[in-house]
Amino acid sequence: MKIRLLISTFFVAVVSIATTTAQPRLAVNIVVSGLRQGDIVRYEKNFGTEGFLRLYREGVAFVECYVDYAPTTSEAGLATFATGAMPAVHGIFSSVVFDRTSGKEMSLCRKAEPIQTSLMRKEVEECYTTQPFVAQTLSEAVLASSERNRTITIAHNALSAMILAGRSGECYWLDDGGKWTSADCYMEELPSWVRTYNNDDMNRVFATDTWYGRYTRDRYRNSRTTDITIYEQDNTKRPRTQRKISENWVNGLRLAPSGNLAILEFAKRALGSLLPLHVEDECKVLNICLDVPRSVAERYGTDSIEYEDMLYSLDASLAEFLTFLYAQLPSRNDVVVLLTSDSGMSPTKEDNSDSSRFNTRQFEVIMNAFLGARYGQDAWVLGYADGSLYLNHDVIYRHKQRVEEIQNEVASFALQYRGVATAVTATALRSAQFLRGAVSLLQNGYNPRRSGDVLLAFEAERIELDSKRVAMSGSVYNYDRHIPFVISGAGVTPQLVMQRVTNEQIAPTLAVILGVERPQSSDSEVIVVERAK
Repeated sequence: MKIRLLISTFFVAVVSIATTTAQPRLAVNIVVSGLRQGDIVRYEKNFGTEGFLRLYREGVAFVECYVDYAPTTSEAGLATFATGAMPAVHGIFSSVVFDRTSGKEMSLCRKAEPIQTSLMRKEVEECYTTQPFVAQTLSEAVLASSERNRTITIAHNALSAMILAGRSGECYWLDDGGKWTSADCYMEELPSWVRTYNNDDMNRVFATDTWYGRYTRDRYRNSRTTDITIYEQDNTKRPRTQRKISENWVNGLRLAPSGNLAILEFAKRALGSLLPLHVEDECKVLNICLDVPRSVAERYGTDSIEYEDMLYSLDASLAEFLTFLYAQLPSRNDVVVLLTSDSGMSPTKEDNSDSSRFNTRQFEVIMNAFLGARYGQDAWVLGYADGSLYLNHDVIYRHKQRVEEIQNEVASFALQYRGVATAVTATALRSAQFLRGAVSLLQNGYNPRRSGDVLLAFEAERIELDSKRVAMSGSVYNYDRHIPFVISGAGVTPQLVMQRVTNEQIAPTLAVILGVERPQSSDSEVIVVERAK
């Protein structure tokens, strides 16, 4: 089955749900971080038939699914998928937040006060908090529907897992020692099935320092390599690189295909905890966030053999996981499997020159100097995070200036800075409605309580200066906004849909399929899907 052939064969508009179809009692949501819709088409020749292509073949694939806000960060994508609301509502668009009272930058979901730890290490972390979450997630809505319902969320990173889960449910991620852990805001201690898995030290089995490619070099679409060992056509190996994936095996799992396998193996154990489904009206949800694809893309680039090979390995791991999943259920109508992404990734930038990077720290310094020259030397700028420049309102008031005027000065000056395509003030976003273009995307991503005073959009393919990354998300362009979205199982009629949809619509759509109330902050239209009677 070829996706290109399907695209040319089917054109489906909005279709109706068959009301006689029973509600599935299990949902498995798979979020492949950083995956672009174009990656599915680009690499389909080397995909197997039972992984990505199986979901496209057996499900409803929305090939025109877009992110309609900016910045298109992973945090914003996960929160929008989970809540069915834009960042303007749920307020999550960065891994950091600025406290205007203290003027300090804080990590999202990390407690601000010092943590008093005991001498004996606990199974769950004490330094995390769900306080930044203001919008109900789908998992929370499922739990609110019935006391019998359960949700489990799994990710490599704590932040990814917590954003998907919200304020309740079971939530797990890898700690620095390679064990699955949670936080005291979710549970007091780990359940027995997690402790048993940790005692078996399963994750260490997947760790490796040398990365061997799945295919010979001639089968890859990409050509640039860094750490991977590739076989040539004559079965001889490329000389092994001296550079290891990671000196720490836990960090290595986040930068190698085996990290995806580690997540999916733990997901199987989670399924064993969720199943069987004893009561007809109970509903259970398993959220899986695969952070490895984003980590690999950021380190090696989206046009590297490492990224391509990681997708082939993920395809094989996904195929095995789907086979396991369907074998646990009497009917595929009992489960809905959803595949999507939090956002795409930029084309690869390998140099740190001004022509390809935006130096955010330099921008802060220059902007502060500009305001100092205009109004007097002081700490005018609080900081910068993911396209938002934060101004120090206390300093503005002390100099007896109006916030709106300072914002306008900064936005006008920012447009003279190389790499800035658009700059818009918070005041403008609150006072006018923008319907199209980059500014409308920034408006959808603007939250009055958490966003900065001036929001920026960069020129195409320009990323922030960061020596550790050669690719990243966050722009207003389609390479960051066009993501995959497939619904399989639950008796859906396989088809390919060309209608344009957004990731904001996924949560309410899934809520309808599961027969639960949509998340409280979600007000987007449901994408109705034809199901067999």
